Amino acid sequence: PIDIQQTIIDWPEDLSPLPVQIAEPKPSELDKLADSLASCKRPLLWLGGGARHAGDAVRRLVDLGFGVVTSVQGRGIIPENHPATLGAYNLYKPIEEFYSTCDVLLVVGSRLRSNETLKYKLKLPTPHYQIDVDSNVISRPYSPEQFVSADSALALSGLADRLSGKLDIDPSFLGDLQTAKSEAVNSLRDEFKPYEQLVDAVSTNGGRDLIWVRDVTVSNSTWGNRAIHLDGPYDGVHALGGGIGQGMQMAIGAAIASPDRKVICLAGDGGLQVNIGELTTAVQEGVNISMILMNSRGYEVIKNIQNSTYGGRKHFSDIFAPDFEATSAGAGWTYHKIDDLSYAESALAAAIQTEGATMVEVNMAEIGPYARAFGGPPVRAADEKKGR
Repeated sequence: PIDIQQTIIDWPEDLSPLPVQIAEPKPSELDKLADSLASCKRPLLWLGGGARHAGDAVRRLVDLGFGVVTSVQGRGIIPENHPATLGAYNLYKPIEEFYSTCDVLLVVGSRLRSNETLKYKLKLPTPHYQIDVDSNVISRPYSPEQFVSADSALALSGLADRLSGKLDIDPSFLGDLQTAKSEAVNSLRDEFKPYEQLVDAVSTNGGRDLIWVRDVTVSNSTWGNRAIHLDGPYDGVHALGGGIGQGMQMAIGAAIASPDRKVICLAGDGGLQVNIGELTTAVQEGVNISMILMNSRGYEVIKNIQNSTYGGRKHFSDIFAPDFEATSAGAGWTYHKIDDLSYAESALAAAIQTEGATMVEVNMAEIGPYARAFGGPPVRAADEKKGR
């Protein structure tokens, strides 16, 4: 509002950042939690974004025998190819079956959002304990039996101190975890057929330097949130709030912040057009971005919902898309197009090796849809019907 913009305020003498108060765990609460965990043989950590800085403490607990599963925000707290992590495969049927064999769940820095728990119908291990700086989590749908209000890194480090040498882990636990993850990965790969070559090309060419930025698009919900493994807690960037059209801006920010990393941005034709002018911003700032543009020439998630819920009556879900090759040329981007997925590896490799901003348009209208239609966050009924 213009009146606020024009308001005269006193200029502060000190412009240094305000101090952040670290929530120290109470030793008595950690003692109680450690006592509850000491007898567990198949303990599982669920990590959210609030545990991003707790990687060292998480690794100590993993070394003691804990398994790990994460929310989308908690990805990469330990590398997703680590043998003790399920990654963000948190709601697939084989994972839920594995949960039933765990004898405790410790949730750290996560709200257990509806989108990642089948709208709170996902059957999680019990008992359930929780560590968070926000005490409001105790009133959410998954209410913990024990709660520790504390910074996640401090609390987990304190737990590792108390549990060192005291756990007797089931020798089959790690193997069962790995089997469940393998089955979930195979299930997901079946869902995003025929695009396996594209997904594999991202993993191969991104490597350990990858910063994986995703807009809200069917492709991200289908595979981007899970299938590309991340090595670090800040290697993934996505629009947690669900707002479409933020991918390009987030990719520009990531590329400016980390000029030596490989920034790959996943976007859809509709999402890119929300802020298509940012193509020129990327060139103006001289950033290195490789964009994978999934062009289906439509608002696919809306079409899928209209098919599944409204008898296939489609309204306002067709999108007029510009000529992205011409648009790229006009904005100063290097352009590649994939009409045949056998060229995915070479096209993406060429894009990443090119200096500056590069677009790889994937012609989904020519290649075809995903094997499983995505019609919004999964729920229990759809989960059971589709075997997910």
